[in-house]
Amino acid sequence: MSKTKNDFFNQRNDISNQILNILHITDTNKIISLKYLDENTEIQNQILALESNIKKYFICSRWTYFNCKNRKCKRSYLSLIKAIMKAVNIKIITSIQKNDISQKFETNYIFNI
Repeated sequence: MSKTKNDFFNQRNDISNQILNILHITDTNKIISLKYLDENTEIQNQILALESNIKKYFICSRWTYFNCKNRKCKRSYLSLIKAIMKAVNIKIITSIQKNDISQKFETNYIFNI
């Protein structure tokens, strides 16, 4: 069965909502830190566990996550998050800020729900 953009609308929204819940993204809290994502393996595993449902309901054969399965991707969970949000028209804005105290850059992702 061929999947089109309009097929499985409700299922796709359910998966995107599951990811937003896993990331604790709400209407009032739309920001998540890359450092927090990198350190929290439980969140990473919960997102990667959705892979079988994602394959059922999304046209995903060209997504970076699925194209580099045989190779090691540094942040495969982040690639999956970005691809799903793009598929359901939720924009993610990357914000990079320099921390004055430690002189390191901090990356945050802002979800435009």
